[in-house]
Amino acid sequence: MKKELLLGHLRAKVLDTANLLPVYGLVWMAGGTVIAHDPQTDYIVVTPSGLSYKELNPEDMSVVDMDLNLIDGKYRPSVATNLWLEIFKARPDVHAIIHTHSPYATAFSVIDKPIPIITETQADWFGAPIPVAKYAHIEDDHFVSAPVEALGEGFAVQLGQHGPIIVGKTLEHAMERAVTLEEAAKIYHIAKNLGHPIEFTKDQAWRSFDYYMNRYGQESKSN
Repeated sequence: MKKELLLGHLRAKVLDTANLLPVYGLVWMAGGTVIAHDPQTDYIVVTPSGLSYKELNPEDMSVVDMDLNLIDGKYRPSVATNLWLEIFKARPDVHAIIHTHSPYATAFSVIDKPIPIITETQADWFGAPIPVAKYAHIEDDHFVSAPVEALGEGFAVQLGQHGPIIVGKTLEHAMERAVTLEEAAKIYHIAKNLGHPIEFTKDQAWRSFDYYMNRYGQESKSN
């Protein structure tokens, strides 16, 4: 009898999400990372480093504990797994992380400019502008601390001169945010060429977020 795959359902969801990233133009080739936390085991499932997702199966996803030990999987996990773990530790409300290289959003990280809230859909999912963390090489001391600090209680942060990290309670929420963020950055670029984009105030953005998360639709999204 074949042994049941550890966290098989979650590993399949991580892979399915990873394969959606190029569909939406958020990564190319082997770029980007998808990570999910399982509250029952306190393990995380993470895409392996440097491999094309379309060639992989659920069992190829890595399972790691909160001390960075590889629990299951034949491949080396994402080289930034230490960062993903620290985000989960800092944010117990978050169980999914997506890292992309989406071009319009990444452009903001290159000029060290937060992505402002300019559309209601963006406000619904984020509630505040998306900050940029100070650039750090993956081996620098502040590679982990800078983005965790910049993220704070928000739902996305840009790695300086690299690209966005998006978080959510579920993979579905993180994916929706990743697509929404890239669309908002693209709309800003278009609007900037047409005139002066009108940005949401802090109160407007938070009011939209609070309504969408807590009172819109069939049930609360709870972030």
